[in-house]
Amino acid sequence: MAKILYYDASCGISGDMNLGALVGLGVDFDYLCAELEKLNLDGEFRLERKNVLKNGIAATKIDVVPLKSQPHARSYADIRQILESSNLSQSCKQRAGAIFRTVAEAEAKVHGTQIDRVHFHELGAIDSIVDIAGAAICFEYLFENLGVSRVLSSKIELGGGVAICDHGALSVPAPAVCEILKGVPVGLGRANFEMTTPTGAAILKACADEFADSASFKIEKIGYGAGGKDAAGFANVLRVMLCETSEDLGASGEPNLSAKSGYGEVCEQILISTNIDDMDAESFALACDILRDSGALDVFSRSIFMKKGRAGFELNALCRKKDAARIKGLIFAHTTAIGVRECAVRKTELAREFCEVETKYGKIRLKISGNGQMQKAKPEFDECKAAALAHGTTIERVRKEAVKIYDETRKTKG
Repeated sequence: MAKILYYDASCGISGDMNLGALVGLGVDFDYLCAELEKLNLDGEFRLERKNVLKNGIAATKIDVVPLKSQPHARSYADIRQILESSNLSQSCKQRAGAIFRTVAEAEAKVHGTQIDRVHFHELGAIDSIVDIAGAAICFEYLFENLGVSRVLSSKIELGGGVAICDHGALSVPAPAVCEILKGVPVGLGRANFEMTTPTGAAILKACADEFADSASFKIEKIGYGAGGKDAAGFANVLRVMLCETSEDLGASGEPNLSAKSGYGEVCEQILISTNIDDMDAESFALACDILRDSGALDVFSRSIFMKKGRAGFELNALCRKKDAARIKGLIFAHTTAIGVRECAVRKTELAREFCEVETKYGKIRLKISGNGQMQKAKPEFDECKAAALAHGTTIERVRKEAVKIYDETRKTKG
């Protein structure tokens, strides 16, 4: 059986509703607060949690409380710098970066500018930064600790009426929300206020594997995240369910994607490739970074010779099917490519989990892949780097120490 998260977004979604639902579902609140400190924002905020009732439904309300005066607006480059300089895990950085980029691309389209020139107002505020980084932290926690492998969502309710923002009064849904949710099933008019914010829309667009109102699964646990407004006739909450589904069936009952092989999980992904011979190496490297930050599961290249003996690169990006159109768009936008190839590939992944060991250099996390004779243990690079710098030693010594302690612990338990 496979574990999934199912989002019931019939009351919309915002960043704080998402945090509330995931904490209500089982993400440890103290862990979330401790991980958010890795943003290194120097006491700019604190997180508050409280239990509330929404039309008789017990829900979790999470508030980000600013502790200092905040910049009026932050640029997309500012936010990327905050993430990159943080001590969050690489997977959290990538997932948060993909969410932010989803909003940045939409804002650039709406305002007719380039993504690097986008300045966020509401999104640049500390609460939105915390909501998005917090979403990435919560997903990692659920994937690693509860075995979640996929995220599904119902259609998303957008609401109605008028919302007041930095640009003035805008009809709901806001232009950025419409742009973000192109191709996603949505509903309108359940309430006369904004029910889905750009942050909430981007979280689901960047992280949901599928949008399906009809799904077959067994519910294990439910979390409710409270919205900031009260609605007449229904509880204004985001409901997220931890579910178990057949390992050889998708949410709609179709054979698919998460079948097991003799080694581990088998999933279907899209490989997008192109050949480039008229682009400098530094710009090419930047394009690869952008693809990684925007949700590509893997980006790799190799040197090739093209017609007339010209040296070039073959660029390859592996992604989920739902992300293929966006990844292709980024390749066209950030490289000189005028055409791409794409094919469906089946990938077998060893089962993965994380553990933490106490070494003389401090606590180090390891990613454990496979089991038995096939098990592989790999210390997390960022934590080894930080420990090496703090203790004036080499990364290799920290790695060897972490693996040694892990092996000794396994033998003791065995």
